[in-house]
Amino acid sequence: MNKKIATLAALMFVSLLAGAKPEMHAKIKENAPETIFLRKVESAVRTHDADLLLTFMLPDYKRTQHDEFLEGRTLQFLSEFFWCPEKSFDQISDVSLVSYKLQAGSKTDYEVVFHLKHVNTECDCSFGMRKDPATNVFSIYGAVG
Repeated sequence: MNKKIATLAALMFVSLLAGAKPEMHAKIKENAPETIFLRKVESAVRTHDADLLLTFMLPDYKRTQHDEFLEGRTLQFLSEFFWCPEKSFDQISDVSLVSYKLQAGSKTDYEVVFHLKHVNTECDCSFGMRKDPATNVFSIYGAVG
């Protein structure tokens, strides 16, 4: 009986150790079309090019969230999209692509993670990316609501 308890305890300990490992991200393929697009988004964030970023937005998402809900308030829209606690989009000092992957069960939608830096704050920002199956054009989008 003691041997079974010791074995069970050892298995639980190993399970805990396995669960404590940090999530590993797949290596980003620099020549992949997804990466090329996301590097353009990254550059536009770094240079605070709001007009260019708006062209990268999924049209329906931009229309409902930026144009209608926020009545065209671009700084607020981008600050909420590239959200970091109590920081504004125009305060981002650096940005880097962390990862992207297809969403489970999807052939067109990706989960994207960027790491944002502000003067005294760093955080990760997640958003969606969609590839139009007819045109192969990528767009980004966030949560609706």
